Amino acid sequence: MVPGATARAADDECRTEQLKSARITASVRFKHEGEDHTKAEGRLMVKAPKSWSRAADLLLNGDTERYRTAMRCLLRYPDDPFPYRNTEGRTELPKVTAEKKWITVDQRVSTWVVNLQTRHFGPWSLTVGNRLWHLELLRPPALDKAWWQEVTVDLGGRAARSVSSTPTTGATTKLTWTREKAGGKPPEVRVTLQPPAAKASAARWSQHPWYVFDSLAWLPLHGVLLALLLVTARTVRCAPASAPRTDAETRTARNLLVISWLTFAVTVVQLFDDTLLAHFANQDTALFWTDQHRTAVHFGLTLLTGLALCVFGIPGRTAVVLVIAATGYVIAVACHPEGFALPSQWWLDWENFPDEVRWFREKSAMVAFAGACACVVFVWLVGTAASLLRLWRSTNTPTSGWPRGRFPHALLVALVLVSVAVSAVSVWTAQNLWEHQSWLSRRNAYEAYGLWHVANLFNEIRWFPSDWLDWFHGTYFWWWGPSLAILAVLRARDKAAVPAAVLPPPAELRTLKVFFVACVAPVAGWYAGVPLPLLSLLALWLALTGLLALGTKRAVLYRKLLSGHRLHEMARGSDRPQLLKAARRHRELHAQLRRLEQGQQDEDRSQLEHELDRLHRLPHPSPPSGLPNTWIRLPPSIGPVELALAWGPQATSWGNACRAAYFAALSSVPAVAILTWADHVRGVRWTDKFLQRFGFVEIVTAAVSMELLWVGAGFTLGALWRVLPGRRGPARASGLALVYAAPVLVQWTGNWIVDQPFHTWPLELSLTLLVLTLTGVAMDIDTFRGERRYWPTRASLLLSVYQWRTASVQVAFLVGQLVALVTIWQQLKGNDPMILIERGPSESAGGEGSGK
Repeated sequence: MVPGATARAADDECRTEQLKSARITASVRFKHEGEDHTKAEGRLMVKAPKSWSRAADLLLNGDTERYRTAMRCLLRYPDDPFPYRNTEGRTELPKVTAEKKWITVDQRVSTWVVNLQTRHFGPWSLTVGNRLWHLELLRPPALDKAWWQEVTVDLGGRAARSVSSTPTTGATTKLTWTREKAGGKPPEVRVTLQPPAAKASAARWSQHPWYVFDSLAWLPLHGVLLALLLVTARTVRCAPASAPRTDAETRTARNLLVISWLTFAVTVVQLFDDTLLAHFANQDTALFWTDQHRTAVHFGLTLLTGLALCVFGIPGRTAVVLVIAATGYVIAVACHPEGFALPSQWWLDWENFPDEVRWFREKSAMVAFAGACACVVFVWLVGTAASLLRLWRSTNTPTSGWPRGRFPHALLVALVLVSVAVSAVSVWTAQNLWEHQSWLSRRNAYEAYGLWHVANLFNEIRWFPSDWLDWFHGTYFWWWGPSLAILAVLRARDKAAVPAAVLPPPAELRTLKVFFVACVAPVAGWYAGVPLPLLSLLALWLALTGLLALGTKRAVLYRKLLSGHRLHEMARGSDRPQLLKAARRHRELHAQLRRLEQGQQDEDRSQLEHELDRLHRLPHPSPPSGLPNTWIRLPPSIGPVELALAWGPQATSWGNACRAAYFAALSSVPAVAILTWADHVRGVRWTDKFLQRFGFVEIVTAAVSMELLWVGAGFTLGALWRVLPGRRGPARASGLALVYAAPVLVQWTGNWIVDQPFHTWPLELSLTLLVLTLTGVAMDIDTFRGERRYWPTRASLLLSVYQWRTASVQVAFLVGQLVALVTIWQQLKGNDPMILIERGPSESAGGEGSGK
């Protein structure tokens, strides 16, 4: 506290006697159902008389000292010049309206019970225990003699365990205290409630020692992924695409092995850097490192993981020089903070050591710290870019030395600019968060405010090294690296396979399954604060295995002929041109038959049917001796068109995969925009970005990540095109979309059990189905792209390929699209975001789960 701030401030500044005629209503409403954590919404409405000497100040700009003083009188404790709340969420300033006799202040606040700390929001105080929560109304002293007309507590469908004082009216779950006349003592409101067990668990899970188990619960997911990647690397090494194995196959398999272990090691650091340090600090173990120099430890761990990526990626000489310089600066700051005017224990105490804060401010030490953060980001970005470039270039013929252009200088300049921008924006958002949490503090009267401000700003931004590792690797790179490594393996095998196989061999099928898990599959499995992602992963693996097993029975190229052979055993790459010609002739003959049935042309029907019969035959793969022209009839449900569509637009599975990835990239652009808006921009989510450390950059990275996810889904669809069940593209896409939905359905079941919201999962599933369906349709059109010049539009070609003869099918498709659009619109209207104006568990005590 600042010397001289006494209890007289309430009388001197607030003119308490003039507020006796003020009229107040207060309410709080708990919401347990359909939330990840319990939400409490508070409202305080104060009608201050215009005769109050500070009434006019309420209409001033929010940055003025007179406005803050008047608001402190009505909302807080006036004798506290530095009110600070990191548990109170607001979407806007209190609404102030002037009437004939009154100035009305309407404040709406909220809080989310994410941990066991005491939460202050508006006039309410919520003390969160392990099983019981205690709510209390804390009246602002200046309004203690005012007329509290009504106080309402809505417990969200839960009956109270204890209540004091006795409510005037209400029921077991909603209590109301009213006063008919002014004067008398305001009600003393104290309520004890017992929240649902799931919400109590969610609040407890971020406390010591439970946050350690949170990281342990996420670790099996990454352990299983590591095992799958290692098995994949062993499989491709034991089953090469060519004999002898090519150098590209050897390099890509080795890179997959290394990047798998590297990402797993970094993930272990990311999961346990905060949790173990917090746990040891709570146990008073090695306090020098776990508490007093914790920020320096975070700098070291984040820097080491970034350097490990640089060692793997082997960037160019210029990049190496800059990385060495950045590393040296970070080491200097971490090992000798006093030389940069930073506190030796990485914590500013403005009350006990004000001179240290003054020295920090005078020497602009925040710039030095932000520079170290930018250097950490730069090292990580260079390591990431170099690693990804090495993975993709491993399929090419290696060149000797360190050629110019190996790490483009333009990319290097871009990474420098991005690193500086990320660090600067992080400081800016920390300042915004500070403004949000201390908006009623007295700023012009005391020099101590500047010290308090600077100290808290640094104490907030000092978590940057740990937050960067949690955010960038824990959300993105842990799956970017392995996914690209698997793609490089598949690319090398495609180049080595001569001649190319009609169907993906077993080794590639297993590799594609792992690719779908690593790149495409959504990470789900958070229930009442307990992460159980392996349940969703198991559902995905079983669904994908079942789909491929169904494909061995129902896929077109797996259908058996009368000779006992399967269609893929008779298909050869050289037969594809003839197959496309037969498919086109088949459609022409069917069109002639339809016109003949309608009396529009006069031809010999038997001749048309005879020619159609000939098109439904294939040469015998091993005819008996003396019968070189033996033919085998196709199955009844399979014709030349279905056979051509099953083959796909390209000659190889890799070609089909790349083509489908291209179509998915194009069709997913609007979907990415919609989902980015729904998850990051709509409503107050955009406002919240101004308070989040990586909020704005996350909009870009999340959009890129979602685009990569759908491109990966398209790639998988194309690679498995010939083994998926279904005769046409949309049917094949639907099967893969169902596999994608399997872990989400498990998540939905768990959400229903513990009463959590489903967020925007329905929207994402709808868009995934739409993107894959459009990709499947585009693949079917592209299969007959040689006929494109004969048709006025692609739609007319599609109608011919699918042989749609009536408008009913088109109307059905249109109705289906309208239903999908209505579903998406309904989804976008709901699911308001959760606003957290406080430090999360990952920043203060423990790590948080990874996700895509």
